[in-house]
Amino acid sequence: MFEDWRILILFCVATSLAGVRACPPECTCFQEVPSVQCNTPTLDHVPMGIPTNTTLLQIKGTELREIKKGDLTGLPLLKTLYLFDNKLQTIEVGAFDDIPAIQTIEMGSNQMSDLPPGLFRGCGELQSVVGDGNRITRIQVGVFNDLPNLQVVRLGNNRIETIEVGAFSNLSNSIVFSLENNHIREIRKGVFRAPQGATQIQLQNNNISVIEPGALSAFSKIYMLLLDNNALSTLTGALQGLDNAEIISIESNQIVALAENTFQGLHKLRRLDLSNNQIGAITGQVFANLSSLNFLDLHNNKLVRMDSPLPGGIGQVLLSSNMLSEVPPLSGALDTLDLSHNPLQSLVQGQFSHIPSITTLGLSGIKYFIEKGTIDAGVFAGLGRLGTLNLADNRLTRVPSEALGKINQLDTLNLSGNEITTLHPSDFVNQTTIMTLNLSGNNLTSVPENVLDKLSRIQEINLSGNPIVYVGPRAFRGEQLFMVHLDHTKLRIIDGTAFNESVEVKSLRLNNNYLQFLPGGIYEPLTFYGDLMELEDMTNNPWKCDCQMYEYAQYVRTPAASALTTLECAGPGNLTGQILRHVPLDALKCDCSHFSSPKIETEGSSPSVPIGHGAVLKCKVTACPEAAVIWTTPTGVSLTSDSQHPGLSVLSDGSLVVVSASSEDSGTYSCMAVNYLGKATATVNLRVTNEPQVTTDVATTSTGPTEGSTTRPTEGSTTGPTEGPTEESTTIPTEGRTTRLTEGRTTRPTEGGTTESDEESTTKTTTGIGTSPYDSQSTAPDTNTSDRAKVSMWATFPLMFTYAVMFFLM
Repeated sequence: MFEDWRILILFCVATSLAGVRACPPECTCFQEVPSVQCNTPTLDHVPMGIPTNTTLLQIKGTELREIKKGDLTGLPLLKTLYLFDNKLQTIEVGAFDDIPAIQTIEMGSNQMSDLPPGLFRGCGELQSVVGDGNRITRIQVGVFNDLPNLQVVRLGNNRIETIEVGAFSNLSNSIVFSLENNHIREIRKGVFRAPQGATQIQLQNNNISVIEPGALSAFSKIYMLLLDNNALSTLTGALQGLDNAEIISIESNQIVALAENTFQGLHKLRRLDLSNNQIGAITGQVFANLSSLNFLDLHNNKLVRMDSPLPGGIGQVLLSSNMLSEVPPLSGALDTLDLSHNPLQSLVQGQFSHIPSITTLGLSGIKYFIEKGTIDAGVFAGLGRLGTLNLADNRLTRVPSEALGKINQLDTLNLSGNEITTLHPSDFVNQTTIMTLNLSGNNLTSVPENVLDKLSRIQEINLSGNPIVYVGPRAFRGEQLFMVHLDHTKLRIIDGTAFNESVEVKSLRLNNNYLQFLPGGIYEPLTFYGDLMELEDMTNNPWKCDCQMYEYAQYVRTPAASALTTLECAGPGNLTGQILRHVPLDALKCDCSHFSSPKIETEGSSPSVPIGHGAVLKCKVTACPEAAVIWTTPTGVSLTSDSQHPGLSVLSDGSLVVVSASSEDSGTYSCMAVNYLGKATATVNLRVTNEPQVTTDVATTSTGPTEGSTTRPTEGSTTGPTEGPTEESTTIPTEGRTTRLTEGRTTRPTEGGTTESDEESTTKTTTGIGTSPYDSQSTAPDTNTSDRAKVSMWATFPLMFTYAVMFFLM
């Protein structure tokens, strides 16, 4: 009896083991979750002998071209079949007959051009079909029919042009139809036959020009319909029956008009996007039925008129880039309104006061502002909750501080793309709550001290795309300032104390400027507590790796600077292309017989000129290494030889040419010269009159002496402090910051053999921070021949022209 039982047990075990096949050699089998992966690149067939208990089969990245009937025999438990990224062209009808438990079939990224009717017959448990990225051109009747458990159909990125009537029918549990990025031309009534359970239909990026009335009405449970980037010119009847839809997006089509019944029955619709169409006018009660509408996007149409009243509870309305000449009727509950880039003829005082709930307002590119060049003081009256204001592209010549003064909770201000030339201390006096300030793309030429003082909560400042040449001491302030954009400017000089009052800056963009050196301690305040810069970009600057970079080169070798990006030398020749951090310190030299901070002479300047005549203001600089020269006009415009400003030009010898003087050019001009040892300033007065031109010398002024002392040794000399000031000495200030001149610092030799003492003095202002110009000859002491020719030409042309006219009249 016992022997009989043992024989029976052995027979059952043997039978069971026989049913679980060994793993095919082309595959990898996993026992814990019965799955098989057959990803051999040369595989061109479905392997034989796959274990019968397999629930997941993956064939990926192979040469497999077809699946025949019988290839999947003996896999009654298979639930998931992955066939993506092969060269599959054909799947025979009946190939899936032997996998009745199948739930998911993914066959994306293959070469199939057709799905034959009956392909999924017998797959009563099928829930998901994914066929993205094939070459399918049509969907026939009989492919997706009578699949009661099907939830997802994804056939995006194919070449589908037509969908036959009845192609999708009796799919009561469907959730998503994803047919985007195809060539579908029309949706005919009956393509989707009831019952349809789908809540999302994705038909964007096709060529659909027609949706027959009622074609989508089978989707009684729909939540979202996407029809973006098609060719629809009308919506008549297209949205019938979508009573449960909450999101409809039909942007970038060719819709020209909206009928009053277009949105009939869409009582649950919350978001409607009709942007980038051709709608010219909206009148009547078009939106009357949309009681739940919260978001309406009509930007970039051709709207000249919009009289249709909006639902009372709507929160966001986007009407930018249209042709509206008047502000349309607006709901008093609006949260967001964008009217940017419309030819509005007028914006009166208190224009939006009946909408006190607005928190975001877009008024960029408004014709009324552009023509006035300013913004009336009362336009924003009553907007006590306004937090974001866009005023870009309005040709504003200064910050509209009076109008902004009516807003007391502003946190984001966009003034980009205007024509603001200078910033004044009073510009942001009442804007203590601003956190993001965008001034990019204006005509700002400098960032002076104290202008941004009142922005105590500022976190981000964008000054990119301005012709800024100079960033002054302590220009950036604010305990919360985190991000500064100073890229794509003409920046030549950035003061070493620029960030002393904004120690939390962790993102700084200085790329694509004209910087040649950085002060040694410029980043020290930003790493004082050991915090490293999270993002800084200093690429595409003409970095000159000479003595002016010596102190910064020392700094980047310290642990605090380890996270800073590498800085590549643009010169001099033997160091071009090298990384500053790797350049030996003794290679950072300047060809100076005696090192000195700048000294300025202004003799020979034009004190007065008649209107229409040219004037030359002199700024002869003596310095080694050479200094960059920055002129500032009476209107606050700062210029270097790299600047391109109408009617003004800085020559390579430092002179400023006023091409044709007008009365607005009268006033005091300031010349500043900067190298790493310090800076000097001098002023020149110009008077523009109607009287004959008089040539006399002009008196110049400069700031007072500075303090501080440190001795730099010369090559072959003994270093040590001097006894006192010498005739050729230069004073370097240390007030208010840690400078390069600290007691006990290791000094470095110069090349000329003379010893320079920093206990020297000058009658010009020096600060221990500066740069050499983009053109290495731009601050040469003597005017070169070409510059003299240009000066002579501009200065004498008006007089020569007058003589010529007089001769002709005689």
